[in-house]
Amino acid sequence: MNVKSWAFAALAASVVLGATGCGSSSTPQAATRTPIPSAAPATPGTPGNAPGPAQPGEADQPTNSPQTRPNAPEVDTAPPASVPVDQREPAPAPPPPPANPSPYGSGHGLCFDLNSELAHTSVGRLAPNAGGYPWTIVEGSTDPISAGCSGVLSYLLVDWNGSHPGYHVLFFTDGKYLGTATSKYYGYTTMLGKTRNTVSVQYRWAKPEDALCCPSGGPSNVTFTLNGSSVTAQGQFPPNPDK
Repeated sequence: MNVKSWAFAALAASVVLGATGCGSSSTPQAATRTPIPSAAPATPGTPGNAPGPAQPGEADQPTNSPQTRPNAPEVDTAPPASVPVDQREPAPAPPPPPANPSPYGSGHGLCFDLNSELAHTSVGRLAPNAGGYPWTIVEGSTDPISAGCSGVLSYLLVDWNGSHPGYHVLFFTDGKYLGTATSKYYGYTTMLGKTRNTVSVQYRWAKPEDALCCPSGGPSNVTFTLNGSSVTAQGQFPPNPDK
């Protein structure tokens, strides 16, 4: 090796040693660490865990709160509206009408009761008799209510208690007074019988030569039939008692 090469090598070695010495003699730098938030409670008014400033665009992101969740169903927490309720019990249903309704003037299980107000009122409508005697009820029909009263012809027989009595036959149906069998009263009148809508009456009369006890005229039977609200007669009536 020549002198120039050796000098160049020595110079390079001195540069390396100088650089190494400077690095080892300098003061070591202190290590740094990331501070950890204290677990101590924060000062009032300054929450320790307050979120930092929002990053750009962060305010526009939806949160996970149920109240603001876009797809969460709404829950109605309001109490239901009260509905007025009628606390009264329902009125009982009216009883069904009886199968055989009893008409006005009925009583004692009969379609027509001779003791009824209808009977006495109708008798009071009769014209006075020749002797001025009061009319007296003798008998009446006995059709039972249980058999039904619709379309039934009822009767009432009355007389006056004079020396020579006279009789009237009164007719009724469905609680109504229809009138007398004849316009004039007759003596010697007998009720023969009846059906549901008919009444049969037998008449006798005294001839001029007869005693009042023993009439020889007749007998004549007359059948009265109910047709709706009127009565028709079939048979022979006695002679006019006024002649």
